[in-house]
Amino acid sequence: MFADETDQSRGQVGIGTLIVFIAMVLVAAIAAGVLINTAGFLQTQAEATGEESTEQVSNNLNIVSTTGNVSVDDEGPINEARMVTQMSPGADDIDLSEMTIQVIGPGGVADLTSNESGIADASDEHFGLEAITDGTEPDVLQERSDRVAVIIDLEEIDATEEINGDQGLHEGQTADVTLTLQSGSQSVAVLSVPDSLNGEDAGNDVRL
Repeated sequence: MFADETDQSRGQVGIGTLIVFIAMVLVAAIAAGVLINTAGFLQTQAEATGEESTEQVSNNLNIVSTTGNVSVDDEGPINEARMVTQMSPGADDIDLSEMTIQVIGPGGVADLTSNESGIADASDEHFGLEAITDGTEPDVLQERSDRVAVIIDLEEIDATEEINGDQGLHEGQTADVTLTLQSGSQSVAVLSVPDSLNGEDAGNDVRL
């Protein structure tokens, strides 16, 4: 009688151990599947982030020069700013019509977008684009040799409005301009008007 009970107990223990073992294997398999899926997701996310970061670094805009147009003989103000741009080395085609511009000046802040109705026309809400090199589209940079001027109407935007309502950048004044591409990369220029515009005729361009 005792022998039979012992064999039965051992059989029950063996079955219980087997069930526990199978459960542990199943849990481990499920956990492994979750880990594999998570690892795959993280890898995909890391690759996407890496591509985005690379695009921000490589697809950049270089500002070659900045000039301003004098509106009144000998005193200004500067009524228009022109920034000549080119694509950075290794950049893909850059669509300037998707760019946004923020200007921080003596009168506050202005956010500008491209002018869809007239690509070259700058206004209080829009910047203008003008091709400088032959064969260049005004809104797309495709080659390192391409040059496009970004035009900002300083007499129209709120960022240059002064207390007396006289707009534009005057002698000794500055404005910070940030150009942000669709990729997220940014280029910054400081428009700095000379302390004196004496001797400059209306319509002249001065370096800012």
